[in-house]
Amino acid sequence: MRRLALIGLAAVFLTGCGSASVFNPKSAYPPDPWVKGYSDPDDCIGGEKLAAVSFELPDYPTRAFRGGRQGWTIIRLDVAASGETENVRIERSVPDGLFDGTSKKAAEGWRFRPPAEPLYNCRVLLRYRAGKVTLGS
Repeated sequence: MRRLALIGLAAVFLTGCGSASVFNPKSAYPPDPWVKGYSDPDDCIGGEKLAAVSFELPDYPTRAFRGGRQGWTIIRLDVAASGETENVRIERSVPDGLFDGTSKKAAEGWRFRPPAEPLYNCRVLLRYRAGKVTLGS
């Protein structure tokens, strides 16, 4: 009798494991923005006119990593005739504010080959995904 009760109980639990629906994993990573869609024709889009001399990607924030959070930031910056970054600001980020501090701090330390003339409104996309930071296009 006890054996029959255990088999019946096991059958109840196992039927909960079976499902007619197919498992479709979903990524919590927000879709990348179309960076050029934010720009004006005279703006500098990162990579097209920028040649890095000193360029370190930001660290993935510990709080975001531990929470499994992912996202991106669009940074706007100017490049002086000396190649130093100026007026670094976050244009947009998802989720709001989570990656802003590390993105801005890293961009303030970037140095580029001195351009023929200062560059204004350069946009750079930083992706924070699966514990890594990469450049977008």
